[in-house]
Amino acid sequence: MSFSSDVKKEMLSVENKPCCSFAQSYGFLLFGRSFSLRGVSLMTDYEPIALAYEGAVRALGGEKVRLIRSEAGRYTVSLPAGSGCRRVLSRLGYDGSEHRVRLNYGNLRDECCRAAFIRGVFLACGSVTDPEKEYHLEFSISSKNLAMDFMKLFDAYNQLDAAQTFTLQPRLSTRGGVYVVYFKDSTSIEDFLTMTGAPNGALRVMNAKVFKNIKNNVNRRTNFEMANLDRSVNAAAQQVDAIEKILRHHALSSLPDDAAALALLRLREREMSLRELGEAMRPPMSRTAVNYRLKKILELAGQLPDE
Repeated sequence: MSFSSDVKKEMLSVENKPCCSFAQSYGFLLFGRSFSLRGVSLMTDYEPIALAYEGAVRALGGEKVRLIRSEAGRYTVSLPAGSGCRRVLSRLGYDGSEHRVRLNYGNLRDECCRAAFIRGVFLACGSVTDPEKEYHLEFSISSKNLAMDFMKLFDAYNQLDAAQTFTLQPRLSTRGGVYVVYFKDSTSIEDFLTMTGAPNGALRVMNAKVFKNIKNNVNRRTNFEMANLDRSVNAAAQQVDAIEKILRHHALSSLPDDAAALALLRLREREMSLRELGEAMRPPMSRTAVNYRLKKILELAGQLPDE
């Protein structure tokens, strides 16, 4: 199964209080495929979601709800137009005459109910990407009004959270005529999954983030060391060229004895670091002393005429 399916499976296992069960069903139905007197329905690829939606509709008075599985394995759960739709809508505070369906905050009495409602919305129209690939959690919503109402619900939730346990600030975009409410940062996704009853999913996001951070740190260190190695190799090549030029001009005696000895050592040991060169000298030299003398060697070579 996908990471998103695993998260939804975990959410479906949450044991709700009666008030929260009602709120979750409300989010489930309101953000499904359709929610009107013409029909109440949902489409999903995940059978447990279809069965949960069917149960939610029945619990709200939709006795003639139908569940159909297509040859492609897609499930459609629907309550056709009729008295069943009117009962379901009425239980949720609607009479079917609404020109634009808006969120009925009266169905969300307590903070726990808000979390259950948001969980229901995610079950109906949400998805989350595998955190090993990227951080992205979204809701695909057909109505702009519902999308805006849904985003305001997070503002209210944040204000009620005096301890600032969670800070959830979703963004809004459009895609093919659908309004997409989404989170792109790992912390918000972790908080969302924890709040909505999917702590194992949140833990997987955290673990993926830790692994990515370790991998990025290793890559940065490797790149840093490779860059240093490249600089050292280039510097050593320049030093060797300078020493060979000095030797061709028989100018090694122009250098102090310790610098001349260092020049010959560098010519023999082209891969040694400055520290290693210093340790190999007799008497030993500090890295700073080696670097100073190599600069003098380069300066001398620069003063000699090119062949």
